[in-house]
Amino acid sequence: MDPKDFFREVSEILTPLVEGTDASQLTQDTPCDNFAVCDLIGHFTLGRFIFGAGLAGDTERGQELVSTMPAKFSDVLGDDHHDTYRQATASVESAVDGVSDVNENVSLVFGEMPAGYALQMLAADNYVHCWDLATATGQDFFPPSHLTDEAATFFKSFITDDARAGGSFGSEVEVPADASSFDQMLAFCGRTP
Repeated sequence: MDPKDFFREVSEILTPLVEGTDASQLTQDTPCDNFAVCDLIGHFTLGRFIFGAGLAGDTERGQELVSTMPAKFSDVLGDDHHDTYRQATASVESAVDGVSDVNENVSLVFGEMPAGYALQMLAADNYVHCWDLATATGQDFFPPSHLTDEAATFFKSFITDDARAGGSFGSEVEVPADASSFDQMLAFCGRTP
C-alpha cells in the first residue's frame, strides 16, 4: 500500500473520532496507561505537528516543537482540542501532499528516514489510537482489514524488546488463537482487546 494512502485513510477514520469527542469526555480514561482522553489527543496532535514539520523539511519548526514540548500532552491542545487537532492535521496533510518521492529521506526530530517509513510510522500509530479513542469515548470504530494488515506488518518490524523495555509499548498480550486480526495486532502492541 502506498504510505501516503495509508496515512490518508487512517486520518479519514481518526478525524471524525476526534470531532466526535466532546470536551466533557477529555478527562476519561483510555486504554493507554496513564493517558486520559486529553493526553491521548494531545499525543497524536503533537505527533502530527512534528511529522508535518519533518515531512515539509522545516527543521526549525521541528526543533521548536520539541524544545517547547509541555510537561503533559494535554497542554498541547490549549482551550479547543478540535481546533488544535485541525491545525495539526492541516499541517501534516499539506506536508504529505508535498512529498514527491516516498523513498527520499526526511529529517525528523528523532532521526533521518525515508518519507514512506515516516508515514507508515505515523499512520500505524494513529490507527491504534483510533481504537483507543473510540473505546474511551464510546464511539463506533470498524477497522478495515487492509489497514489492519498494513499496521500489523509495520508493527512486527518496529516493536522490539528495547521499545517495550523503554515503555513505548507494553508486553504482548495473549489472545485466543481465533481472535480477529485487529485484536491480534492490538495484543502485539500491548493492548488488551
